[in-house]
Order: sequence, then structure tokens, then C-alpha cells
Amino acid sequence: MRHWLFAFSLTTAVLAVGQTPNLPRFDQKPLHFGFFLGISQLDFAVQHAPTWPEGIYHVVPQASPGYLVGIVTDLRLSPYLNLRVNPTYIAGERTLLIDGVDRATGIRDWYTRRVESSLVRLPVELKWKSERIGNHRWFVLGALHTTYDLGSKAKVVDDRLFKLQPIDYGFDLALGTDLYFEFFKLSPQLRWSFGLGNLGVPDGTKLSQSLPVVRHRSSDYVFTFE
Repeated sequence: MRHWLFAFSLTTAVLAVGQTPNLPRFDQKPLHFGFFLGISQLDFAVQHAPTWPEGIYHVVPQASPGYLVGIVTDLRLSPYLNLRVNPTYIAGERTLLIDGVDRATGIRDWYTRRVESSLVRLPVELKWKSERIGNHRWFVLGALHTTYDLGSKAKVVDDRLFKLQPIDYGFDLALGTDLYFEFFKLSPQLRWSFGLGNLGVPDGTKLSQSLPVVRHRSSDYVFTFE
């Protein structure tokens, strides 16, 4: 679905070429604000233990859908470069598929372990823009971010939970296009987020022993309104 939406956005951008320019002085503003919303595919990048603990034979992370919303603060540095600070809220869950022995039945089977997340993220971005053509222009984004998980259960004593550290940091990359309409600018983008911190909590459970390194990964489709 996201790829179809992105293709639609690109088609709209192509059709905008040659039209009467909308918002011709928008990009000359030294400071402006906006908001964004989007859908996210939350995932893990994991490192497996050299040997599996008893009762677990394999663990596979599986991407799960979520959503995100946030606020844009944009500072113009040059005609082709902007500095942006975008406080973001992300809600969703990550899923682990586990090949192991069910403690309740004693039977080996695949089962799932879901980890709910409520992330507050503060990315600081640089936005590089192409020359404006008609009513659109391309851009790429690079960002550094820090994240706090409001739903972290790192200190909860419960062997049934797969726990994550609350604080993370990492970087984002994005590709998108600015579409200029009569009263606002719409910017659809594809964004990839890479966590660098190890989110794993070494609480002695078999699942945490199976995955000594757990890092955040996500891919997002975002609509920004400015």
C-alpha cells in the first residue's frame, strides 16, 4: 500500500510541472511550522546467541504496523538546505516469531511474542532540496534522533515479557518530494530509521539469552503539511 501511495505522489509531482507556480515565496520564509502523520512498519534487527538456550530453537523478528504523528519546526539555512526539529510520537508493536517449546503444553511449535511500544522521538534533520520545477521539488533528509519508550517494561519483574530498554538513539534517512498547492505544501516521503543502541534487557530469561543484541528498525510513509 505504501508503495502505491508513493507512486501516486510522484505522478502528482510530474503532473504539476508547467502549472502556474503556487506559493512562489514559501521557501523564502526564514522560519515556518507544520505537522505530519504517517504509517510505520516497526521491526527489530537482532543478533542471535551462538547457542540457543534449552527450549528455544529459533527466533525471527517480524515487522508490525503502527502510526506516527508530529510537529515540524523548519529553519531556512540556504536556498537548498533547511534545519528541522520534529518532535514525534510513534505507537505500535514489534513481533517476535519463536520456534520453541510452549511451557504450558510442552509441545514444540511456533508462537509469537508481541512488544507494545509508545515512542517519543526527537529528530534533528538536515533537508537537502533540488531546484524547484513547477509545483514540486525533490528532497533527501538525514537526521540524528534520540528516543524514549513510554511503554518500556524494563524494570517489571515478569518472565513472560520480552523487555526493552527505554532510551535509544540512531539516525534516519528519507527521500520525498515537496508538492506546492494553492494554500499549503504537501510533502510525502519514505523514511528509514536505524537504532544504534542495544535495546535488549539481560534479565536472564531464555528469550533475552537468545537475543543478546536487539536494535530498532522501521520504515515509514509520512505526509507532511506545511
